[in-house]
Amino acid sequence: MGSLPDALIASQVGIWETDLGNDRTVADAVTAALFNLDSMQAALGLPLAAYVEAILPADREAFFTSLDRVSEHGGVFVGEYRVSSGARGVQWVLARGHFERDEQTGGVVGRGIVVNTTESKPNWPVEDRTFFALHKNEPPLERLATYALQARRAVDDVGEHERSALRLAVDSLLWAVGRAIARQNHF
Repeated sequence: MGSLPDALIASQVGIWETDLGNDRTVADAVTAALFNLDSMQAALGLPLAAYVEAILPADREAFFTSLDRVSEHGGVFVGEYRVSSGARGVQWVLARGHFERDEQTGGVVGRGIVVNTTESKPNWPVEDRTFFALHKNEPPLERLATYALQARRAVDDVGEHERSALRLAVDSLLWAVGRAIARQNHF
């Protein structure tokens, strides 16, 4: 049986975490590949600008508009945009995450997933596919993704002895939810 990272790579579902205040985004190998970045550098953390550079210029304004909204209030971020993935050419990416604002420090941290949706997007025109939500009135899979992202954050507070197994379990859940959302949206 393959490992979770192998399954994520095969399914083209990646995981990311960004700290907007410190301008540091950490991502796994799948996310790094989609954004044409070095996976080792992405695992250590890169400025958000390194990821944005891969987003096609025509899609950046909608991305930044939604990012500005969640950076101000926190909440759910969902965006679909095109990225230049180096030798693989232009790829469609569906990103979903949850941002939280620390009222004391003003810092904003977001965690989420990206799904390569290119196979379902041949020759589609670009539309405004980026939005955010500040409420919990979400469909069940969206709500599950939000809670799974919260669980992923909580795992970071668990003792070292249990953290690895719990992180693997939550990452598996995030992967499954990402795939279910992709299937539901015909990606």
